[in-house]
Amino acid sequence: MSKSFNKEKVYLKKITTLEGAVVWLVDGEYVRKEIDENFTEFDHAPHFPFIPAHELWIDKDTDRREHHFFINHFIAEKSLMQSGIPVDEAHVAAEKLEEHARLSTLSKKILALRDDHHELIKRIHRDLLQEYSTPDVRIWLVDGQLVRDFFLNEYSEGGHDRVYPFIPEGEIWIERVLSEHERRFIILHELHERFLMGNKGGKKTYPNGHHGATIVEAHYRNHPEKLEARIKEELAKQG
Repeated sequence: MSKSFNKEKVYLKKITTLEGAVVWLVDGEYVRKEIDENFTEFDHAPHFPFIPAHELWIDKDTDRREHHFFINHFIAEKSLMQSGIPVDEAHVAAEKLEEHARLSTLSKKILALRDDHHELIKRIHRDLLQEYSTPDVRIWLVDGQLVRDFFLNEYSEGGHDRVYPFIPEGEIWIERVLSEHERRFIILHELHERFLMGNKGGKKTYPNGHHGATIVEAHYRNHPEKLEARIKEELAKQG
């Protein structure tokens, strides 16, 4: 059964209507707090049943320059499913189409960064969050579009070195487009997940680590007054 939600809180702006579907800009922070913590960037009903059929939701905390990639991904996935392709296969195919589309829009100068990993990481790094960094872990605000263009178009919001091999050792990446308020919940999630996947946390697999971090994130979304103290606790456990 789909979850009920406050439409006035979720829907912010109708972006467009195409091929029998409505594309909405939504309050992703509200969705993650009140409906499902795993909603990120954009999605539709086959992956999140609470989203009405024939709607695409795009989080307000995304870069507008990427919205056409999200919309084209949705159209491709929807078309493939309508032709009888299973949901998972349609999603993988749409991912590949998005990957090709992203690379085709990059200038030769930007594409040349593929041959200089050090320079590419420097371009992705935007600001080091000194207040949330220690000798064991550094937390960077990053250019998420460049991460999706060059490494993984499913990357969203945050990640760390124990999940993504392209993230340097001892680093957590947080997308710079997130609001400062939302950013702190993602920092907590990534810190706890990274701890669980390390030696001190029992070296859990990513699915188990992600599940544990999602539970913690959900708790502190409902108790934001305790969030800062828990972030400090998680920083102290890194290694």
